[in-house]
Amino acid sequence: IGDYTQTIFLPDSTQAATGTVDGDVVIWDLSLIVDGLSRPDERRAVKIIKLCPDVSLNVLQVHEKARVVIGASDGAVRFYDYQFRVQAWFEDLSAGSVKSISFEKSVEGDEDYEPPGASGGVGGEDDFKCPNFLVSTGSALVVLVESKLFYELSPDDRRGRLVLQGLDSPVHGLCCHPQLPLVAVCGYSGFLHMWNYNSRSLHLVKIFDKLVPHILQFSPDGKLLAVGFTNGHCKLLKSTDLSEVVSFRESRDCVMHVSFSHDSSYLALAHADRVICLYKYAHRHSDKNYPKEWSLAAKNKSHYRPIVGLCFSGPESEKLRLFSVGEDRRLMEYSVKGNEFGGLQLSSPDTIVEQEARPTGCIWYPFGGKGDNQKVLTMNDEYKFKIWHTVNSAARSCRKTALAPTYGDPITKMAPVFKDADGEDQFMLYATHEKVLGLVQLPLDGNPNKSMGLIAHPGQIAAISVDYQGQYAFTCGGSDLTVNQWLIDPQPVTHASVIGGAGIEPFVKLVDGGEEGEFFSDMKDYFYYSQIRSQDESTTKARILDGMIPVTEIPHLMCALGYFPTQLEIKNMTAEVKYSKFGETGEYVDRIGFDDLVRLYVNHRPVFAVGPDQIRQAFEAMNRHEAGPLPRDGENGLIGLLTHHGEKMSLEELEKCFEALVGDPAVHRVLDEEVDALGFAHDVLGLADAVEVSQEEAALALQNSEYHGTKSEWGGTTLALSSAAS
Repeated sequence: IGDYTQTIFLPDSTQAATGTVDGDVVIWDLSLIVDGLSRPDERRAVKIIKLCPDVSLNVLQVHEKARVVIGASDGAVRFYDYQFRVQAWFEDLSAGSVKSISFEKSVEGDEDYEPPGASGGVGGEDDFKCPNFLVSTGSALVVLVESKLFYELSPDDRRGRLVLQGLDSPVHGLCCHPQLPLVAVCGYSGFLHMWNYNSRSLHLVKIFDKLVPHILQFSPDGKLLAVGFTNGHCKLLKSTDLSEVVSFRESRDCVMHVSFSHDSSYLALAHADRVICLYKYAHRHSDKNYPKEWSLAAKNKSHYRPIVGLCFSGPESEKLRLFSVGEDRRLMEYSVKGNEFGGLQLSSPDTIVEQEARPTGCIWYPFGGKGDNQKVLTMNDEYKFKIWHTVNSAARSCRKTALAPTYGDPITKMAPVFKDADGEDQFMLYATHEKVLGLVQLPLDGNPNKSMGLIAHPGQIAAISVDYQGQYAFTCGGSDLTVNQWLIDPQPVTHASVIGGAGIEPFVKLVDGGEEGEFFSDMKDYFYYSQIRSQDESTTKARILDGMIPVTEIPHLMCALGYFPTQLEIKNMTAEVKYSKFGETGEYVDRIGFDDLVRLYVNHRPVFAVGPDQIRQAFEAMNRHEAGPLPRDGENGLIGLLTHHGEKMSLEELEKCFEALVGDPAVHRVLDEEVDALGFAHDVLGLADAVEVSQEEAALALQNSEYHGTKSEWGGTTLALSSAAS
């Protein structure tokens, strides 16, 4: 006997029937044999009927007209009496494995619906009648079947009428038309659907034979639809009829990212093997005597880890540029129009965008006012936004670091909601790696009241898109076979940002203890002391304190507050302050007030609490992911790595650190020949495990802080409940 599928009770009897995956029906009835191991009302298997050999009986129902209805995996619906003698069968539906059957509600007293034999006719049509019924199948089809189809002679006439065609395979590609109310969707079974989302009607369909579509992207002019496949193929289709224009294949790995230039004349693809391919629409051999056609312009393999973002510069840019960011923490810029002879060349040295975090995506970010709208926005897995100024590629700088929404996983996808809006009128749609979809109001400044999030899918969010009017958002969930349409209403986010307070009020609530807490009081004291320190502590002259401190004091203040930035992070903070007013006034800023310091601290400090687990991960990286402790001495030892790699430290700096930490500057006395990661974290750095925090302290932290941590499945760690200094 195979596995059971469904059980029904048979009316007017004590029997029950169970279907199996092997096509058998097990009949259960009250046992006439009484023993000490069973109860009088217990049913036992009394009969096994070989009903449909090697066919799974998925659905068993008792119909009100004294019939048993069975839907099977061979796509057939069969009617039986209570002795399982066949009465009617619908075996030509050809819609896939039956998953559900639903009957139309019969009208009381309707003579058309009669139990078998009620008419007294033999062999006539009146011998079988039943209400119309719907059949849903494993191929995502819903078919309407009428009882009179049983007497049709042609198999084509017995198939019923298709009512609904759903999605029968994982959906990873989705994109909205830039000018029409159309959304394109593709699935792993090879289908490409284009829907009119206003009329809820299927507009166009295309089936790819032996190809698995993975990603979609419309050209900005709306004339073309690019389809990327899992085997590296890319096809350009006409959006009007889905006819093929041209097909490319420069890699054998899946197409992961697709981007068109703003004038629709260039197309860039990023593959899973880290190859970036650039195609252009131009005259062959640059000869105007030839017609325009799409052709490969160049390709490059500049990243050594997977590419997570690909974008072209917008019409605001002085020249067309292509950007990519990868998990190798590098932002690359490519020369687009100067590649005819040299391939897809890097137009400038790569930019290191992260030191510890992993980038999760990038988009072109033309917001921020006149003269400051040529930027690239990157996201990372430590819940940070970073905005990079791209005008001077030789000196690319980070103009803004902001705290990202912390709902669930880190953000991986973003798209502007409105085409021409800027400032507080513009919103960004975002999606995390799993489950969460939300909105963020611009400008990105780390204010938690300017964002919202909701659970959109039970698992992965494969793609997002915004319609051309900014009214609807679309998401697809990959393996959940679902495409959702969302109404975008930014007013609640705007209302929440107003209610949440102005100035630094929303940021103070993110600080441990809030405005009345000890930590915020310490921030004020440190800031006042920095003002005195910047005007020479030993002077006897009268000081004039204007509530500002030089930018050079920022690193010292951050260290005093428990956040120890690296040299790159100090450079980013300095550049952020320096260019904070440049887009508005054209002038540099070299002094900062207390309010700006609070914002800077909240946005730049790490979201994750640094603990022994992070130290262990760092030791594993230094030990090339080999098990065991790290040697103290030698080129690949802890001291050698700290003094010769990355942001190098001198031995004198190391000795000062050890003296401050353990009171002994001698490195060889503090560290053993073999340095264990957890021992170093506990004994030298003084870090405690998260489990050692008492429940009382955790409850107090939650009570005093409105910044509640959430578990991140992405990083496997817990968000900090308070600042590192607490």
